[in-house]
Amino acid sequence: MRSLSMAILAGGLLAGAAGGAMAQEMASAVPAPKNDFVVFAERGSALSPTAAATVRTAATEATGARQVTLVGRPENIAPVKKELIRHGVAPQAIVVQQEARAPIPQPADGLSDPIDRRVEIRF
Repeated sequence: MRSLSMAILAGGLLAGAAGGAMAQEMASAVPAPKNDFVVFAERGSALSPTAAATVRTAATEATGARQVTLVGRPENIAPVKKELIRHGVAPQAIVVQQEARAPIPQPADGLSDPIDRRVEIRF
């Protein structure tokens, strides 16, 4: 009976070790999660204090990222890119994907649709 218990114990340890190796192998096969941030430029393509804080957070989290992609309108991307660089993101790591759209309409109330002021930060 004792040898049977030892065999079960040894088998369990071996299975556990193999299972751990398998779990590590599976974890390395799964790509790391991507980080996405969205900020909205204000009138005149400025960043609000909240948007600037979000960009600073993104810059901190993007430390060491090989690529940081900005998606949006050129006039809105410029202040976001400047803020990222100011907070440590390497300029050569920043890739810009401009959205090709019609000019931002200016409604009577002087405010534009937030979707037209959106900049996505992906890494």
